[in-house]
Amino acid sequence: MRRRALQCPFCDNLLARPVDIEFKSMELTGGICTCGAVYAFDRSGHNLGETFMDALTFLCRGDVDKALTLNPDEYETEDFDYDLHANSLGDTRRKSKSSKILFARLKNQA
Repeated sequence: MRRRALQCPFCDNLLARPVDIEFKSMELTGGICTCGAVYAFDRSGHNLGETFMDALTFLCRGDVDKALTLNPDEYETEDFDYDLHANSLGDTRRKSKSSKILFARLKNQA
């Protein structure tokens, strides 16, 4: 996979670099696409579980209980290697440690 601009995997919109977001009692680095998808940034590339829960909780407007009760058939996710400095999806052929970006969207918003 060649390096390409950050864009939503669900609608192909080009996206801004992730920003720090404080919403209710949660904090994450990410953003929102016009199609309703959210994206969350994992700087280390080793905390995708936490990043996944942050994204689902953000989708559920900060309601952790609702996020925990979602069934996998109610949402869709995609994750990619991500270069914050270039704001681009990275080359997955490289073996170096890489940051990740995770996208999530509720299916009823599709």
